[in-house]
Amino acid sequence: MTIFTVELAVRWGDLDGFNHVSNVTFLRYLEECRARWMDSVPSHWQDGESGPVVANININYRTPVLWPARLNVSLKPLSPGRSSIKIEHEIRSVPEKNGEPGTLHADATVTLVWIDKKSGESVPLPVSIRQLAE
Repeated sequence: MTIFTVELAVRWGDLDGFNHVSNVTFLRYLEECRARWMDSVPSHWQDGESGPVVANININYRTPVLWPARLNVSLKPLSPGRSSIKIEHEIRSVPEKNGEPGTLHADATVTLVWIDKKSGESVPLPVSIRQLAE
């Protein structure tokens, strides 16, 4: 299993009334990472009558993120089920020195389920997504 990472800049508008990144924005960071990962999958799983929906998100907030900051948002696909896949995420600050992990700001687990777009019923995972997690 490979770890996929995107680097994102914290924007002024990401802050809440306490001057740190809001909890809603953490969800957007995770979504941006998943969207870029799924876009990088070498197939045409996006075409057709089925697609992914988020069934569950669990976030552990570890340390606040202040502005300005740059973040590494990563994901690692876990063992897939018939129609679902769990994804582990981490949100870390971009490290000052290469080779050192940045400060862990949050970790999360997201469950995606593939569904038929018309019926809403679950369908088997696309082979291209399954292979990335095995």
